[in-house]
Amino acid sequence: MIHAPSGDVVFAHVPAARGLAWWGQGWSSFLRAPWAWVGMTLALLLGSMLLHLLPLGAVVAQALSMPLFTLGAVFASVLRRRWKRARDITPQGLAAEADNEGALGESSRQWGARFGQLLLASLLVLGMAFALLVLLGAALAGLFGIGLLRLESIGHMMQSSPGELVAGGAGLLLVAALLLLLVLLVCSVGFWFVGTLVSLGGADAWTAVKLSLRAAYGNLGALLLFTILLIPLTILAMIPMGLGLLILLPVLSGASYASYAEVFDGARADA
Repeated sequence: MIHAPSGDVVFAHVPAARGLAWWGQGWSSFLRAPWAWVGMTLALLLGSMLLHLLPLGAVVAQALSMPLFTLGAVFASVLRRRWKRARDITPQGLAAEADNEGALGESSRQWGARFGQLLLASLLVLGMAFALLVLLGAALAGLFGIGLLRLESIGHMMQSSPGELVAGGAGLLLVAALLLLLVLLVCSVGFWFVGTLVSLGGADAWTAVKLSLRAAYGNLGALLLFTILLIPLTILAMIPMGLGLLILLPVLSGASYASYAEVFDGARADA
């Protein structure tokens, strides 16, 4: 990371179009070691599925999702470092070929050393997301007069026809869905850099959360474009029985590293 003379961490402001470029860099990262990426992703997905079978497994899986995803960003950084070294020592005109043997083990050791802070950061993010959901829900309830605990509301519901109840329930579900989507969008943008700041930048959990919020909203255009593109890509990945996730998640991990490298290291991750 780049530090100002005062010691504060600084970050770059990038054009909105970089949100598209990061996807391209993520794809390049996947092509550097496709089978290793697929194997690692398959193992993580299977592990998550097994966790969901345990009591409170869904809660544990959610808490571990960010730390586990960050392993991919670390792997992408190791692959790029090896690729760059191979390119530097390869005579001009010849294709560079990096030695990826042991890259996953090197990534795991680097990632494992930061796992405690990654888990703490994940819990902080989940707590803040939940608090935001509650605050927005309370604000909407006050704005639209949704007071289900008020006696007049209960009395009105008792006197309503089944059709009115269904319409009212559908309206509440739509509001809830939009609220959840808004929270997911805000959190996915605001906390995007947390994992990479901890695992690659060496920041502690709370510092990573604060820096991520500053950098994310300083690069709002790029991250919004990146996140919007994620929606159709996720839909496409889920069509063939979810098998597309074996490619999408590695590309997303590579893009995560590319965005961190550009914003915090002040240099674009080479495609």
